[in-house]
Amino acid sequence: MKIYKVGGAVRDKLMNLKPKDNDWLVVGASVLEMEKNGFQKVGKKFPVFLHPDTKEEYALARKESKTGKGHGGFKFHFTPDITLEEDLKRRDLTINAIAEDQDGNIIDPYEGKKDIEAKILRHVSESFFEDPLRALRVARFYAQFEDFSIHPQTEEALHRISKSGELRELTRERVWVETIKSLELNFERFLYVIKKFNLEMPWYDELEVIPSITSNNPNIKWCQVSEKNNFRFAEKLLTSNSIKKTLEIWSRISRFNISSSKKEKISFFKSMSSQNYKKGISEVLECFPQLDNYISKILNDYDTVNFEYLNDLSSNEIIDAKNKVLKRIIEENG
Repeated sequence: MKIYKVGGAVRDKLMNLKPKDNDWLVVGASVLEMEKNGFQKVGKKFPVFLHPDTKEEYALARKESKTGKGHGGFKFHFTPDITLEEDLKRRDLTINAIAEDQDGNIIDPYEGKKDIEAKILRHVSESFFEDPLRALRVARFYAQFEDFSIHPQTEEALHRISKSGELRELTRERVWVETIKSLELNFERFLYVIKKFNLEMPWYDELEVIPSITSNNPNIKWCQVSEKNNFRFAEKLLTSNSIKKTLEIWSRISRFNISSSKKEKISFFKSMSSQNYKKGISEVLECFPQLDNYISKILNDYDTVNFEYLNDLSSNEIIDAKNKVLKRIIEENG
C-alpha cells in the first residue's frame, strides 16, 4: 500500500501558494485492508475513507468507465492493481494530475508542472469528456489563475462539450458549486469562458452581457451581472437565499428615482424598511453613491421613530399612521 498527496494541494505547493486542504490517494490497497487499518469508509459510489486520527479523506486509486449520461452514468473500478498513473489520467487538468509521495518526490506523468510554469490550463486525456462539469471547472480555474491561458486543444474540448448538449445532464447542485466558488474569484473571467465557448445552455442561458464587476462581494457581483442581463441571469440556477435577498434589494434600488411621486416613495421605503432587508441595504447602496445619502437618511429617520403609541390601534390604523410618518419624513428630506 502506497499513499500519495494529490490534486490541488500538490499544485498549490508547486505554485508557492498555501494549500487549503490535502487530498490523499491510496494505491495498492483493498477496502478490507483500509478498514483493518482503522480507516472509516464514507464513500458511497467509490471508496473514500476517513483517517482514524486526522479525519482527512483518503481515496482508493480508481478508473472510471462511462455507462450513460450524467454524473451517475459511470462504473468505477478500484482494485489494488490500479496504478497511480491510471488514477491521475482520469483527472481534469494536468495541473491537478500531479502527485507527491511520502518522501516528497513529485510524480508528474502528464507534465502538469511544465504547464504550471507555462501558465496553461490543459486537459489530461479523453476522460475529460466523460463529465461535462469539467468544462465549468476549466472556467473556474481560469477565474482563479488570472495569468493562465487555455491550451488550444482544451479550447476545442470545450467547444466539443458545448455541442454535445451534455451540460443539460448536470444537476443544479453540481453547477451551483462551481458557480459559487467562481463568485469568490474573478467572476468576469469565469463568465468569459462560459460565453466564448457557448457553455450558457441551459444554466446561464440569459447571459448576454458580461459587465465590468466592481465589487469583491459575491452577492454584489451576482447583482451587477443580473442587472445587465435584465435581471434574468441564471434564474434556474440560483440557490443562495442570501444572494436572492440582495438581488431583491438591488432590483428595487436600481429602479428607484428621487423624482418619483410621494406615493411611489412611500411604497419603496416601506419595502426597504423591512427587517429582512436591513442587513443588505448598506452593501447595495455603496454601489449607488448618487442615492446613498438620500435613501439612508430617510430609512435611518424612520427607524428611530418609536411606534409604541400605536399598540392599541387596529392593523389598518397602524398602517395609516406609519404611512403618515413616512410621508412626513420624505417631505422633510425634499
